[in-house]
Order: sequence, then structure tokens, then C-alpha cells
Amino acid sequence: MTVVMGGAGTALCLLVALLLSQIGALSTVASRAQLAADAAALAAVGESAPYGQSEPATAARSFAEANGARLLECDCDPGTGRAQVEVAIGDAVAAAGAVLDPEALAPVSFAIDEGGLHPALAEAVRVLVRESAGAVRLVSGRRSPAEQRALWSEALVRYGNTEAADDWVARPGTSAHERGLAVDLGGDLGLAGRLIDQLGLPLHRPLGHEPWHFELSESPPLHHPDGGASRGLRK
Repeated sequence: MTVVMGGAGTALCLLVALLLSQIGALSTVASRAQLAADAAALAAVGESAPYGQSEPATAARSFAEANGARLLECDCDPGTGRAQVEVAIGDAVAAAGAVLDPEALAPVSFAIDEGGLHPALAEAVRVLVRESAGAVRLVSGRRSPAEQRALWSEALVRYGNTEAADDWVARPGTSAHERGLAVDLGGDLGLAGRLIDQLGLPLHRPLGHEPWHFELSESPPLHHPDGGASRGLRK
């Protein structure tokens, strides 16, 4: 009887050890899935930033697979600044979300006052800041030609060619900032958009991937050095 009980005890110990091992393995897989989801969400939202290529779903899938997972879902439209993903490793499913902080990616501030802004733009910004009780603030206003050249040079180094740099920074002489017709705002940009609509302020956001960039509505067209006109280069 003692031998039988001893054998049963050994079997029970082995069974418990096996169960604990399986639980540990499941826990490890779940942790890996969560890490993969976190990485995929961050990669997706990063594609909404100036450093990305506006392909958040592709980035999410790439990072999920790099972490041994498969991408099940990616609610991550370009330019929204938000991403919600779901991934799986085996039967373990994990979800994660990420939100882009526009302030962390806004261009370097060269001008932080209203000097040189078009009067209508300056007044609109004053009203916006006042009505938001300071939750919205002016980060950058008018830029000198030298300051725009500095931004353009930085963009060329960062993106490697003029075509890519054009997507994010206007060439010197073509920026609405140089003409006092554009501002970069910080703080609660969602509130800024709502107040603009509610108060009927003459401001709009022409660039979906730069939610901090605001311009006067119906602002004059920008002229290229070659004589052409465009509203496409605004930063």
C-alpha cells in the first residue's frame, strides 16, 4: 500500500508540475502577444507622424510579425493620429492602442508671439487662446526666410531628397508661415477644432498629417520661385 501511495503521489506531483508548466507557457505566450500588440500599435501610430510613410497597417503587420504574431485587425487610418490593433500568437489574442501626441512632433518653434502675423489671423488666435482658457496656445507663428531655410535644410537631411522633404516642409519663399498666414498651435488641438467651428473663426487645417498647423481661411495662394501658384506647401 505504501508503494502504491508513493507511486500515486509521484504521479500527482508530475501532473501538478505539468499543469504549472502549461500555465506558465500560456502566460508566456500571452505576454509575447501583448508585447507584439504594443509594438504594432506604436508602429502604426508612428506612421501618422512626419517620419512615417502614411502606411500604418503595413507597419503594424511588420512589427507584429517581427514579434512572432499575426495581425488580426488594425483600426489605424492614416492621418488620424490613433491606432487600435489586435494580434494573435497561437490561441493567445492581445489588443493595444496608441495615440499620437502632436506636440511631441511639432516643428521647432522659431516664433512664439503674434509679431508679423496677418491681423485677422492674430485676432483669431487671440480669441481661440482666450476662449480655451489657455488650453490652446500659440507655438509658432511667422518665420523669417532664414528660419524657413533652416527648416528646409533640416528636412533635406532627414528625408534624403527634395521630393520627400516637400511633403513636410515648404521650400523657402513658399511657406505660409513666412507670410504671416499660418500658425502652429499646441495644447488641446481637439478643443481648438471645436472652438473654431463654434465661434466661426477664419481658421482651417489644410494638412491632415499636421494637426497642429492652422491657416487663415481663404488665404492668398502661395507662389513658387518658378512663377507657379500652389496651396499645397504650407508648413
